[in-house]
Amino acid sequence: MLRYTVSRLLQAVLVILVMSLLLFMLIGLMPGDPVENMLEGNPSLTPDTMAQMRALYGLDQPVYVRYGHWLYSALHGDLGYSSVYFRPVLEVLGPAIVQTAKLLVATEIISIPLAMLLGALAARRPGGWTDSLISLFAFASISLPGFWTSLILIIVFSVKLGWLPASGTPLMGDASLSEQIVHMILPVTVLTFFHVGPLVRYVRASMIETLNSDFVRTARAKGLSESAVIIRHALRNALIPMVTVLALGFGSLFSGALVVETIFGMLGMGKIIYDAVSNIDFNLALVGLLLATIVTLLSSLLADLAYAWLDPRIVLK
Repeated sequence: MLRYTVSRLLQAVLVILVMSLLLFMLIGLMPGDPVENMLEGNPSLTPDTMAQMRALYGLDQPVYVRYGHWLYSALHGDLGYSSVYFRPVLEVLGPAIVQTAKLLVATEIISIPLAMLLGALAARRPGGWTDSLISLFAFASISLPGFWTSLILIIVFSVKLGWLPASGTPLMGDASLSEQIVHMILPVTVLTFFHVGPLVRYVRASMIETLNSDFVRTARAKGLSESAVIIRHALRNALIPMVTVLALGFGSLFSGALVVETIFGMLGMGKIIYDAVSNIDFNLALVGLLLATIVTLLSSLLADLAYAWLDPRIVLK
């Protein structure tokens, strides 16, 4: 197990290095640069001054040289400064990471039990009206675009009814817990809706296969109640394949959070990355996108390790 873990960690580190290089090159293709942004704020800058500033920032060097300097600084804890917020990148991303973490944790807490419940109900009688309604809900969850659903909820519950705030972040800095919860209802609802659909489909399919197993028939033959058969026997065994689905789904959930945060104006990773790209903030955009990549990669790594722990035969392959 230790050898397998070390091997997967080394692979993850290699992938992170490759992705950091690709992101660095792609962000370098963005139009404009920090010096041109300064020129917009101060048109009196002369061409000689701009050339000196480009040399100071290293913008006159090849991309592989700039990447080498950035990687060296990043490995020493220096991720650069944000040209928009005029602060170190880590100081800008810190509160945003906390805000996104709140959104993701709340979504997972609601999504997982809801998916287990709906998937088990749908699997009890495949093809019945309960299964049809739950399957329709799951397909709608998978098919509808997130930005469209977010806008519809804002129009209905914020504009028309006035029940909930349209913004996902309170305007005051010292908002109480109840105020934060109220502002997060709509974003969490949207993310839960899109996250729970695929989970329901996987739970349903796994439950149908498990309910047709011999040990389930034996449990029913012993006279156990239907709830005991489903919860204690079928559901527990059906959830083993869900480890990969949950881990990989967390990456897509994080990507969905970037869109939802932007629409609801939440001061999370999504809004930070959007503002960084829009304002050509190279350092902030690079670190934000790289962090999103690392979160997706770590979720996949945790899935592999969980599978190896649940089934030791995987380590031997």
